Amino acid sequence: MSVAASSLVQQETSKVRRFLLYSMFIVLMIDNTPNMGIGFGLGLSAKNLYLYSLVLLIGIRAVTSPAGLRIVDLDVHVPYWMMILYATLTWGILSIADPTYSIFRGALTVKNQLVDLYLFMFAFRYGIDSKSDYLSLLRAIIITLFVTSFVTLIDYLNIPDLGIIGTHQGRIEGPIGAANQYGALLAFLIPVTIACMPAEQSRAGRWFWQAGVLISAILLIATGSRGAFLSVITGSFLGVIYLRSYLDMRQVLRFAAIGFLIAILLFVAFAILNFEFLMERIEKTASASLGRASSGRVDLWRAAILIMLEWPMSFIVGYGWNTFESAGMWKSLHNEYLDRWYELGIIGLALYIAVLRVMVARVRRKLEEMPDEICRIMIGYTFGMMMTFVNLFFVAIPDPWTVIWIVTGLVMGLQATSSVSTPHPLRQ
Repeated sequence: MSVAASSLVQQETSKVRRFLLYSMFIVLMIDNTPNMGIGFGLGLSAKNLYLYSLVLLIGIRAVTSPAGLRIVDLDVHVPYWMMILYATLTWGILSIADPTYSIFRGALTVKNQLVDLYLFMFAFRYGIDSKSDYLSLLRAIIITLFVTSFVTLIDYLNIPDLGIIGTHQGRIEGPIGAANQYGALLAFLIPVTIACMPAEQSRAGRWFWQAGVLISAILLIATGSRGAFLSVITGSFLGVIYLRSYLDMRQVLRFAAIGFLIAILLFVAFAILNFEFLMERIEKTASASLGRASSGRVDLWRAAILIMLEWPMSFIVGYGWNTFESAGMWKSLHNEYLDRWYELGIIGLALYIAVLRVMVARVRRKLEEMPDEICRIMIGYTFGMMMTFVNLFFVAIPDPWTVIWIVTGLVMGLQATSSVSTPHPLRQ
């Protein structure tokens, strides 16, 4: 086969891979949209069936390709594998030792909340293999989320009422997760979206991306998620501190001033449209009762700690995977860190934090090697993850994690395929 023909085959193969991954994301969005999920029973949904098929194709390609599949990024893979292994170990022990433990439900949550998320990252990291593929697919996903945000806003404002997106106590529930989860996803996506905006584009293109950011900010306010609001402020502050050696502080101050002005204008506009809802959120936040101000979270956290004190060994090894719901608590903990601690002890919590830490540590470590366009994306991703880390104190995000891990897989791919020999002046 000639060089030209070989190159053409590679290009067409690359297009097919991108199409398969992008269609995977479309299936995921449809499956997560309220009243539109497609399930086949026994925990198998349309998105899972598609995911397992893609992973199988990647495996077949690895076996049949002369180059095989080289698993890199072990700093992320190893702690994640260990977390899955430890969670599975606690599930196995409980399955034998506790006759009241729901074996099937425990196995299902290990698959859904740990294994499937890893496979999403794996598919988008290893399903393609070039910088242009990672970059174009990341932007295609962001644009798709623009469209879903636009549809969500139209449905929320009833212009017209599409009957797709719902509200709970005046708070919007988006296509991925309830109000707090959707707020966490939007907080993560806003800095990533700003960073992914192409530097060279037409005026219409700039307006399109800016409109996407503005709509996301409007929807973030409409979720009424105070944890998401706090995560944007605190996460931005932490991001600036963490990346201070790589940021132009004049640009940081300019973006902070613009963001603050836009936030004030949006809050004023939202107060005009829905004053009662906004006042209710403010009054609850300013309540003298810590339990009411936290929507009962402090009471839940205290109750969980008291249960752990009944068996102090639980602080080290945990009560076992998926045991919180059988503990007699009246609702979810709304804190992923405490949830991991309760079920997997300090061992599982340490592994969980190790996975979260390496997701941003590896980005900062490699910033000096990135060209400017990719460096912006890495910085935006880091800010988004910092906001997510704060959000995890106030809400569990099983649905948004799918999108976050997909973006993480693409970011890992960009890191592996992008480098420059001369560092940027700000990164020296």
